[in-house]
Amino acid sequence: MARFCPMCGKTDADAEFYGELCLSCAKGRLSPLDPVRITTCQKCGAVIGKSRERKDAGFDEEVIRLLKLKGKNAAFDAKKGEVEYETPYGKVRQPVLVLADKGVCTVCGRAGTQYFEAIIQLRGRESQVAKMTHILVHNIEEKSFVPKVEELREGNDIYCGSRNEAIAALNMHKLGFVRTEKLAGERNGKRLYRTTLLVRF
Repeated sequence: MARFCPMCGKTDADAEFYGELCLSCAKGRLSPLDPVRITTCQKCGAVIGKSRERKDAGFDEEVIRLLKLKGKNAAFDAKKGEVEYETPYGKVRQPVLVLADKGVCTVCGRAGTQYFEAIIQLRGRESQVAKMTHILVHNIEEKSFVPKVEELREGNDIYCGSRNEAIAALNMHKLGFVRTEKLAGERNGKRLYRTTLLVRF
């Protein structure tokens, strides 16, 4: 006995069914997607959170995450303002409203100042120091910033906006270092330290 879709009247001979409805009508009953709000840094373009910290995710990935569509083979089409994702009815496309705000991330906010968390001190032969200075500055600036580099008689000092990125750059090149901490003050009752990372070639 033929089944009829109660919404459009198609029979199971004319269309695939999902439950009591034909597939196209079943897809049409999907709940609309909630609007999402995303803030990006107006200087570097990175997606940022409430604390203005940069996120690893790109804009499209953040849209998918906020819509809770991870694991559903989802893709966001910014030009059309649509999201395509897998459902029990197959792959569907739905419009989504993305509210984009602009801000300044903590990295870019500090980049115009002399703020720094660590100093990498490179000591040794002049040629090695100069070469490694260029390499380390490039690595650090990919994820943070370098407010200044001091060229001294005994070597170079690289001032780094991020302690973690300074250490990560040294570890990337397997450079051994001596680490020292110096109290630089307090903020909100929390002690702030400046880190010195001494590298000898």
